[in-house]
Amino acid sequence: MAVLFLLVGLVFIAVAAAIIVSDVRARHGTESVPAKVIGFSNGRMNSIKGQSFHSVAEYVGPDGRTYYIEGAIGSSVPLHAIGDAVTVLVNRTQPEHAVMKSALTWTLACILGLIGLAAVFAFWMTFEANLYSAITAVVVMGGLGFKVKKAWRSKPLSMLEWQEYRKRIFSPRVFPAESKEQISWADPIRLDAAVATYEKSQRFAVPFLFIAGLGLVVAGHHFYVKTNAFLENAQHMSGRVIELREKHSSDGPSTYAAVVEYEDPTGQKREFVDSFSSSPPWYRTGQTVGVLYSGDNPDEAHIDRGRLNYWFPALLGSLGALFIMLGYHSSKRRRGWRQSENARS
Repeated sequence: MAVLFLLVGLVFIAVAAAIIVSDVRARHGTESVPAKVIGFSNGRMNSIKGQSFHSVAEYVGPDGRTYYIEGAIGSSVPLHAIGDAVTVLVNRTQPEHAVMKSALTWTLACILGLIGLAAVFAFWMTFEANLYSAITAVVVMGGLGFKVKKAWRSKPLSMLEWQEYRKRIFSPRVFPAESKEQISWADPIRLDAAVATYEKSQRFAVPFLFIAGLGLVVAGHHFYVKTNAFLENAQHMSGRVIELREKHSSDGPSTYAAVVEYEDPTGQKREFVDSFSSSPPWYRTGQTVGVLYSGDNPDEAHIDRGRLNYWFPALLGSLGALFIMLGYHSSKRRRGWRQSENARS
C-alpha cells in the first residue's frame, strides 16, 4: 500500500503548485494600491448554516474611482479587523480586476506542498520493488482510474470554461462604488457573536500555544543534545532484521517495529527493538541495516538512519516553532480586534 503515499503526495503537490501558479498569474500586470478594511460580507455562499466572513476593503483605483474588494477566503472568524490597512493588487488597465494581497495563499500552498513531500518521502522509505508491490500498484491505480472515469463529467469542461468557472467560484469580487449595495454584508449580531466566541477561546488558547511551543522547543533541544552525544561516541556495524514486532493500539491500527540482531566486537550477539514503529513497516525480515551502538553500553543501540537520526528532535522543534507562530498570530489578531472595538466605541 506504499503506492498510496505516492498518489496522495502527488495530489497535494499538484494542488500546491496550482495555487502558486494561479496566484502568480493573478498578480501579473498589477500594481499595489493601499486599501482599508471597512466591513465583512457573507461571500458568495450567503447561508445561515456554515456562515463565513469575508473581509471587504475599500480602495481607489488608478482611474480615480472608488472600488470595494471582497476577499476570496472566508472564515468563521474575520481574518481582519475593521480599519486594518491592507494592500490590493489592481490591474493597471482594468481596475475592476484586483486581488487582496495576502501571505495566506502562499502559506496554504507551502503547507500542502510539505504534506505532499512528506507523503512522497514516506513512499520512498517504505516502497520495495517486488512482485507484490507491483501488483498492488496496478490494482490501486486501476481502481483510482475507474473512480475518476465514473465521476468524470459526461461533457468535460474546456480549459477556457474551466478558467471562467474557477474565477467565478474562487476569485475575489470587486464592486464599483455605485454597485456597493450588491455586497452581501454580514449580520452585525452574528459578527459580534463570532468575535466574542473567538475572544473567549483565545484567553486560554494563546497562553497554551506559547507554553506548549516553548516546551516542545526545549524538549527538542534536549533530545538533540542527547542524540548528538550518542552519535559522537557511537560505534557502527551491520545488523539484520530478524522480526517485525507488532505493537497494538487501542485507538488505531497496529504498527510494526523492527527487531534487529547484531554482533558486538567481542562476537556476542545482541538484539534490540527499534524505537520507531509504523504501518506498513519500514523494514522487512532479513533486511540488512546499519547499527549504531554505544561503546560504553552495547545494549544501547539504534538503527542508523543517516541524517534522519535527528528526526525526533527536528519534529519536536518544528512543532514547537509552529505553536509559537500560531500563538503570535492569534495574539496579534486579538490585539487588532481590541483596537478596532476601542476605535468604534
